[in-house]
Amino acid sequence: MLAFAFVLFSLQQPSPAPPTSGLPPQVGDTSPFRRLTLPTPNLIREGSGAPGPRYWQQRADYTIRASLDTATHVIAGSETIRYTNNSPDTLRYVWLQLDQNIYKANSRGAALNPTDARFAGRGFEGGYTIEYVRAVRRIGQAAGRIPLTSTDNGTMMRVELDRPLTPGGGAELELAYRFEVPEHGSDRMGREQFPGGWLYEVAQWYPRVAVYDDVRGWNTEQYLGQGEFYLEYGDFDVSITVPRSFVVAATGTLTNAVEVLTAGQRARLARAVRSDTTVAIIRRRRSGSRSAGQRARGPRSPGISQPRTYATWPGRPRLTSSGTRAATTAS
Repeated sequence: MLAFAFVLFSLQQPSPAPPTSGLPPQVGDTSPFRRLTLPTPNLIREGSGAPGPRYWQQRADYTIRASLDTATHVIAGSETIRYTNNSPDTLRYVWLQLDQNIYKANSRGAALNPTDARFAGRGFEGGYTIEYVRAVRRIGQAAGRIPLTSTDNGTMMRVELDRPLTPGGGAELELAYRFEVPEHGSDRMGREQFPGGWLYEVAQWYPRVAVYDDVRGWNTEQYLGQGEFYLEYGDFDVSITVPRSFVVAATGTLTNAVEVLTAGQRARLARAVRSDTTVAIIRRRRSGSRSAGQRARGPRSPGISQPRTYATWPGRPRLTSSGTRAATTAS
């Protein structure tokens, strides 16, 4: 009986502590010369992260027609997106970025940014109004249009395709939209009033296809005022309609200069392409006048090959336009 009690007492004793080595606790190696932790290489990406022999990337080409109403500060547009699925996956929906929805009262950006913050709208409430989203189906010269179901999620919109998009296939989407330009936008977006009229700085101004890649699939992070430049490459055919006295600066190659510039302005623009110094295309004394340009429509820029996005287009009635050799760029 005593032997049993002794064994039971022994089993209840705590285990002895392991011997200490006297060494400091281990921490992660923070040396700039430490061995890099790299992904396992495969045919899509090498161990360094560089593209492998089977690397793929999606493509999105845009045709956009947009206009600015200076009485209401509203931009209205229609666009056609030709999306090419170069991935090995079958896609049943696509995600679009609706950056203007950061100005909706219930957006994540509105919740995170104080009203007077750099990327806030100072109390402005706006966002996209999407009039329709539809698929275009072409058979020879005929084209049919099929309404598509969409779901908004903050600054992202999921569009259900009418049929699966198989690897190597393409989808053509049409949509129409409008939004009011905020007076105080997210750093690169807004308008300011001068004695001669309003100056508009327009960015994040059209719905864009989100990136689908081999690392994360669809990249659906919310737009919070910055970081919107991870996009698919493609070509852009863009036409912007503004009042006759406005001057517009935008990405791309102006293709209808005869319609929107005088003969003298076209000659100065051609000289600016060859010049390393600034050339005033629309001179200060002519800026803001109805004769600054010949027509209201423009610029139209189909010659933009493989940029990620169509850059900001500022417009103002009394804006002096100038150019140098680098006047036209693709971002």
